[in-house]
Amino acid sequence: MEKKLLTGLRVLDLTEGPSGEYAIKLLAKSGASVTKVQSIKPFIQEESLKIIEVSTELEAKRAIETLFKQVWDIVLWTSHFDLDEWVKNRCQKLGLSGVKIQVPKGVDLQEEEASLQALGGWMELTGDPLGKPLLIGGHPATCLVGVHAATAGLLVSIESSWNGKGKFVEVDALTVMVSALEGAFSTFLSTGETRGRVGNRHYRLAPMALLPAKDGYALVAAPVDEKWELVRRWAELSDRPAWKTNQGRLESCFDLEENLSAWTTTLPKEELFQAGQQFRLPFAKVQTPGELLQCPQLAFREAWTNSLEGTPCLALPWKVKQENEQYKRRNSVSKWSDLRILDLTGMWSGPYCTRIFADLGVEVIKIEAPHRPDGIRMNQGSAAPFFRELNRNKLGVTLDFRLEHDRKRFLELVATSDILVENFSPRVMQNFGFTSEELWKLHSGLTIVSLSAFGQTGPYRDFVGYGPTLEAMSGIAALTGVDAPCLPGFSISDINAGIHGAFVLAAGLFFQSKNGRGLHIDVSQYETALQFIEQGILFQKKNKTSAPVREIAELYKEKRISTLSIPGGEPTLGVPWHSDGWDVPTQPPPELGQHNEFIFNLIKDGKGDGCEVPFSRSLG
Repeated sequence: MEKKLLTGLRVLDLTEGPSGEYAIKLLAKSGASVTKVQSIKPFIQEESLKIIEVSTELEAKRAIETLFKQVWDIVLWTSHFDLDEWVKNRCQKLGLSGVKIQVPKGVDLQEEEASLQALGGWMELTGDPLGKPLLIGGHPATCLVGVHAATAGLLVSIESSWNGKGKFVEVDALTVMVSALEGAFSTFLSTGETRGRVGNRHYRLAPMALLPAKDGYALVAAPVDEKWELVRRWAELSDRPAWKTNQGRLESCFDLEENLSAWTTTLPKEELFQAGQQFRLPFAKVQTPGELLQCPQLAFREAWTNSLEGTPCLALPWKVKQENEQYKRRNSVSKWSDLRILDLTGMWSGPYCTRIFADLGVEVIKIEAPHRPDGIRMNQGSAAPFFRELNRNKLGVTLDFRLEHDRKRFLELVATSDILVENFSPRVMQNFGFTSEELWKLHSGLTIVSLSAFGQTGPYRDFVGYGPTLEAMSGIAALTGVDAPCLPGFSISDINAGIHGAFVLAAGLFFQSKNGRGLHIDVSQYETALQFIEQGILFQKKNKTSAPVREIAELYKEKRISTLSIPGGEPTLGVPWHSDGWDVPTQPPPELGQHNEFIFNLIKDGKGDGCEVPFSRSLG
């Protein structure tokens, strides 16, 4: 099913370099018909990918001119391309939708991955504070740029199907890089504070670090105080006053990790991983590329497949299930504000996915538990810089699913919405009775996106994870370290899962517009993280760059990063692309439960169905 979502989508690919190649991989694997004009043999080979080889600029121009006589839904190219401006002008003249990947000037095609990491602030945050900045292993930078470009292409294609007009979108690779820095840029805009390298641990949570095990390395993670108490007792450590709070554990992290290491070195990494997960702790084992090819979770979900040439390659990082009953919407969709998303997500990956659509004008209702608000609020309400970045342009309600009254209210919201996005472990929705089958009984056209750590199926399905969990499990840490595995300086897998979720949600909307059936899209964040390192696993490619290593303050001074002014605070990081007609709303993020009365009164009065009464963007 996942290979058919984009059947009928026609893509002309003029990209050069790994970021464009990853965009085309996603589109082609999802069923789009892609014609590629290129002089360099592409990394991917798909049945729906047609290659037109050219050797000179003149040959390329003639081939493209001929191809422009056909009908295309998306034309994709990069700023590396010599015919950049000519292609843009031709697209605009012909009314075609074009997506251009803009990489910083001077970035060499062969050094695109490493140069983006250096220029985008990644290296400055990764590695030992007393050592040299490190490149993150694999190809995470170009992968992130590529999936943003593919997502932008789907969004303009969907919009074009509504209004019959082509649109040009420029994806800014540098803003994509800064978007991955776990709120560092928005925090700098708000407070002037910068972050540096913190070594092999998370910068804000303790313990959350890679520690030596009996046979390798494991991630030991206890992100909240009650989880730390479980770990402390398990490791038989003393109950020190300095370790009772996260701040205290951060300030004494070296001593804490030394004591924990004396315990972890006595246990195999598999035992630490499995036992920790039984306690609902986001523990992980650091896996090498060879171990990934043998992972039981990946085998169960058939994450590894074979290319047309017979070599191992990754399948798409999601599974798709379709509702049998066809749904006829009461009112047609002709603009983004006609759509309504219920956002049950927290932290980073899910909120980034839904914010992509909120910034377009989609009505996104953020649902939080009154007793457990989104952790990104960091006890600052809606004023936390990273919360403002991820949750602007959303409405906010609170529901306690332990209460029958609130579960009923939630189902009333489901009946009036188009999309539901959640990032719980699979057992949570099931325990509340909110399976896709039950939700489809209320609304057969509902699209459900589940962004769980390991997916809805397999032996690891109920395991939990933070970004570092997935970076250890997926091989990113193993490929990043020099003498030992090393975590990136920010949770890079989170934004990756979020933007992949946005891509497949857009693909689901494209598919649903043709057949009207509800979908359940099961995204595995583990498998999305694997996309970062596929080429590194199969070809052992090493990245290098001559580009300077930049830090946040330098990027700010250069005024090259997109920002957005939002009432109630300092500017925040903006959107990763630019397009005429995509005017980003600037509504501040909601306080906890801010719009309860308005939204529930709409539902009570029967005015919230079928998008007949769009929720006001000017609510106080």
